[in-house]
Amino acid sequence: MQLGHAGRKVATRAPWDGFAPLSEEDAENGRAPWSGLAPSPIPFREGALVPKEMDVDDIHEVIRLHVEATKRTLDAGFEICEIHGAHGYIIQQFLSPATNQRKDGYGGDRQGRIRFGLELIEAVRAAWPQELPLFFRVSCVDGGGWAMDDTVVLAAELKSRGVDVLDCSSGGIEGPLTLHLVPRVPGYHVPFAERIKRETSIPTMAVGLITDAHQAEGYLQAGQCDIVALAREMMWNPNWPVHAAAALGVAKPHELLPRPYAWWLQRREDVRALNQAVPTGA
Repeated sequence: MQLGHAGRKVATRAPWDGFAPLSEEDAENGRAPWSGLAPSPIPFREGALVPKEMDVDDIHEVIRLHVEATKRTLDAGFEICEIHGAHGYIIQQFLSPATNQRKDGYGGDRQGRIRFGLELIEAVRAAWPQELPLFFRVSCVDGGGWAMDDTVVLAAELKSRGVDVLDCSSGGIEGPLTLHLVPRVPGYHVPFAERIKRETSIPTMAVGLITDAHQAEGYLQAGQCDIVALAREMMWNPNWPVHAAAALGVAKPHELLPRPYAWWLQRREDVRALNQAVPTGA
């Protein structure tokens, strides 16, 4: 389960509608034009409503809500909980100097800007069983002043507070993409995962245009990351893990599927093998 809070990014249309902000007119159609919460009163984009600058009570409430969501995650039977601290959501809004212009202890220098995220993780870790893994997703660079050196420092702090895996992504502080900052080439987040793993020893997860079984296995065998994650490729091919197992030489990869699928597919393979074994014309 991945838990996140939109902060100032609430009340926008879907990505395929350009993340256009909802307006007062949208409220007439039943969609409330929420202004949202944020570390500083800076709108997500032109035309968006100005978010409320969070006071200390708001900060404590958002942390409390994450804890309650964590407990529901456990009750629902999930075995991994990931806190979304990337892509312009509320934790990254505190991390990035582009969106955090506070003068109190939750702003200013890097140590102040990471304080909210660290307090949130401490509270979530206390509510999540120690034997179950806790992930944290981070934008390693965001185009708004948050850079890899910052992420390495944050990773070490998160590790010391019980985060088990750092999910390495990028961008999102000013919009959905940062093409100018991180060119979209196969495995484009792997170098981030590799550096963080090397410098902090926290296990890392790499994402980003990982589509081929041998490509994914190569990153793991090279020690560049500990986990490879796929999103859009799984939308295209939900059975990718089974196909990857076959490509990498796993015996009877069909057995990774539910038994009603596995039985029929294995039977097809058995028939193929039998046909190949029978001499032509026999």
